[in-house]
Amino acid sequence: MTTVQTPAQAAPPVLGFLPDLQRERLVALRAGLLSEQAAAVSPAVGRALEMADAYLFLALGYLGHTDELFPGESGPEASPP
Repeated sequence: MTTVQTPAQAAPPVLGFLPDLQRERLVALRAGLLSEQAAAVSPAVGRALEMADAYLFLALGYLGHTDELFPGESGPEASPP
């Protein structure tokens, strides 16, 4: 019988203090962006701000932010065993 060993996954590296500060600034920026999106003067401007929010959320994810992009939206249903 042949045994296959898979390498253990290492914990993700901690980015340090500066990324934490940037994450805090981006969270504040996102709050302002969402406020502007709510007050958009046209649907096109609102959509553009929504797209900007998606990219900002992506950047936050790279910095370890764990919030939801669309709070309250249900996740994928678990399949039965």
